Amino acid sequence: MQHDRIFDGLAQRFQRSIYDDPRGAIRLAILQDDLQTLVVNTPPLRILDAGGGLGQMAIWLAEQGHHVVLAEPSTEMLQRAAATITAAGVQDSIQLLPVSVQELAANDCGSFDLITFHAVLEWMAQPRAGLAELLSHLKPGGWLSLMFFNHHSTVMRRLIAGDLETVRQGNIASDGQRGLAPISPLKPDEVLSWLAPMGLELHTWSGVRCFYDYMYRDVRKTAKLDEVLPLERQYSQQEPWRSLARYQHMLCRKLTTNAE
Repeated sequence: MQHDRIFDGLAQRFQRSIYDDPRGAIRLAILQDDLQTLVVNTPPLRILDAGGGLGQMAIWLAEQGHHVVLAEPSTEMLQRAAATITAAGVQDSIQLLPVSVQELAANDCGSFDLITFHAVLEWMAQPRAGLAELLSHLKPGGWLSLMFFNHHSTVMRRLIAGDLETVRQGNIASDGQRGLAPISPLKPDEVLSWLAPMGLELHTWSGVRCFYDYMYRDVRKTAKLDEVLPLERQYSQQEPWRSLARYQHMLCRKLTTNAE
């Protein structure tokens, strides 16, 4: 039986591969663009950063004047997040909880105006059930910022690399033993089909890293972020680029009455 993936033992690799790399800068920029009108120069919100990892998003949200509960099941990730949060001087605005999505209810953490759920869904053995459970903590009329790893991008990367047999066999998902390879990459249309039955209304849909990950490796090494980022922003909400992006970001509002 497959279990959710937790990042104990991989925090340093995660830091190096994501946030010490232009990939992390692009990712944060697109997410912040999409969340701008909700969280910048607005009244304070109560926010849950579920699976908040190393705390980059929680820190940014706290810097905008909001109170953030960062829930992260990996002890190693949470320790690193705590140090980064303290260094940023926002420790009074961020509460750390060493729990998974499934453990939130037992901690009686209340409900939230905004839940950020970034790059977590693809690490869950049962992503739809996990998302439904998370939504029980979102206030009616509240917002969900959902970013997930794109199945289509994984297929494209394997095709470009000439790994045709893997694609033919449909073995796209990881078995959970290969470091940072997701166990449940998701198709955008599949996730879109969940929204209305879960009582969610799509507001903004963006692709995160529409082309950067597909650049030739030697070209990517010399590419300048200040030249790449404007184009990533330009294509983030344009098809077909959006649906091929490495990640999909869907900003949704919870309706006051749930369809389920």
